[in-house]
Amino acid sequence: MVASHWKCRSIAYNSQVMNKEECPDLNQKIDSAAAQPIQVRSVLIGLSSYALWGIMPLFWKLLEHVDALEILAHRLLWSVVFLVPICLITCRKSFLALFRQRRAVLILLGTGLLVTFNWGVFIYAVITDHVLQTSMGYYINPLMSIAIGMLLFKEKLSLAQKIALGLATIAVLYFTFDYGSFPWLSVTLAVSFAIYGALKKKGGYPALPALAVETTLVGPLAVIYVVITFFLPGHAFLAVDTSGVISSAVLFASFLLICGGVLTFVPLLLFAEAVNTIPLSLMGFMQYLSPTISLLLGVFVFQEAFTHAHAVCFALVWTGLALIMIEGFIKQKRAKAS
Repeated sequence: MVASHWKCRSIAYNSQVMNKEECPDLNQKIDSAAAQPIQVRSVLIGLSSYALWGIMPLFWKLLEHVDALEILAHRLLWSVVFLVPICLITCRKSFLALFRQRRAVLILLGTGLLVTFNWGVFIYAVITDHVLQTSMGYYINPLMSIAIGMLLFKEKLSLAQKIALGLATIAVLYFTFDYGSFPWLSVTLAVSFAIYGALKKKGGYPALPALAVETTLVGPLAVIYVVITFFLPGHAFLAVDTSGVISSAVLFASFLLICGGVLTFVPLLLFAEAVNTIPLSLMGFMQYLSPTISLLLGVFVFQEAFTHAHAVCFALVWTGLALIMIEGFIKQKRAKAS
């Protein structure tokens, strides 16, 4: 989902802390978004971005016969192929400027490795029938971000945040003991993306150019993997059979591998369009559409077992998130009143 899936919790924050000199028009729009009337079109665009992230498992399932590392390598490779030209056309100055800043390169190399790892775990989870764990992971993610904010940025937690973190901890422990295994995929997705978000917050770089730089810096690893595996048996991309022919099934799988790069940036572009005119508080609420869709897909489409342990775990996490959202609405109303 970073994306994922990207899933864009950190981007939502990042859009507030961009370098004003690099992208003044976009920042002016974001700063004034809360004061603008909310347009139905903008809401639909925002929902579309999260809906696309939510249905990602349907796409990756089409490639479940392909090795997860090969899928990841092609997603990274084709993301670079599509993202870099878009940035050179739409935000060339800020994109190239990031490569001239040593700090930016180091931070974005770190975030690039993290988001690649997150993508890989997500793809592996989907093609090995653990979509429910991906859903749980992205529900837990905002809570992990709160914990990292407390540990790394010395942010003070409210009572609701403390209760929510406690409930999330109890949820994971309960699932581990009742279900009989630790939900490592969920926790890994949540923690890796929370750390990714923390580094993005520290950098404060424009979202789209930063993603392009991240993938470009890590891209050589994908190129090396794709080139080496292309000459080895067992790869999926443009693989020839014993008679030296590329079958229609292989062509379709190759086409899907290329499309993985497109699906990486399209939701991000929709998100960037929506966040310009929608208050971030509303975008924060809309973000839960993505894991909700994944949850429904896991249960009703992929027929994954939804056990008592799953029910209790999700209920505890949802309760914690509800407390945080209620607290946020109360604070927002008080701020308006004052």
